[in-house]
Amino acid sequence: MAAGLYTIDKTMNSPKDDNRRSFQQMSNLLSAGMVFPVATAIGYGIGYFLDRLFGTAFLTIVFLLIGIAAGFVSFFRAISAATAEEPKDPPGRS
Repeated sequence: MAAGLYTIDKTMNSPKDDNRRSFQQMSNLLSAGMVFPVATAIGYGIGYFLDRLFGTAFLTIVFLLIGIAAGFVSFFRAISAATAEEPKDPPGRS
């Protein structure tokens, strides 16, 4: 009988689990917000380095645009994953 109670308690959501899940989602969203500027800066840095290496003037713009695109893709993937993880209310509850 004690084993049955243990499984019931294990499946119930405690406030501690809810807090942990909330902090985990918040950290995922904050890291998603950091991905965009970091990807943009990395793209710019690569383009700047290649421009100096080859003596050109267009690679900075090209790699900056690639970094921006990569940042958007990564940002939207993280946001869509975070919204997919949100618990859904069962029918009949408001």
